[in-house]
Amino acid sequence: MDILTNFAENLNDMLIEHGINAKNLADSLGMGNATITRYLNKKRMPSVEYLVKIADFFNCSTDYLLGLDDEIKNTNFLPCPPFAERIVFLLNYFKKSACSVYQNESISKARFYVWKNGVGVPNVDNVVKLAKIFDCPVDFVIGRSN
Repeated sequence: MDILTNFAENLNDMLIEHGINAKNLADSLGMGNATITRYLNKKRMPSVEYLVKIADFFNCSTDYLLGLDDEIKNTNFLPCPPFAERIVFLLNYFKKSACSVYQNESISKARFYVWKNGVGVPNVDNVVKLAKIFDCPVDFVIGRSN
């Protein structure tokens, strides 16, 4: 299964498990109901920001929501730092060069430097690619866990 399908199914499961509907979740997160419906219908993947908000709401990992982890791990998640800071931390922590990251998977050099310079942030697909490159959970890539 792909990430979008996994996310939609896990989000639906979490809604059922918590006894709420898409409108309740949307209202709690300050989002439109149609946005949650698009997630559930596999029409749209959330931004990393909204993925984190949903994970925080359900007190679960982003990895669980994306289907990258089978267990719901209730833990104290950290607030995500700016991604430009996080990518520098990851490079140092894993002792990797920027070149090894953007040549590894289909991440362009320009896109990588947009993130590193704080001009933009990666989408969920690219965060998943980074987690694979660094061989770590998505939550670690975005700074929700140590």
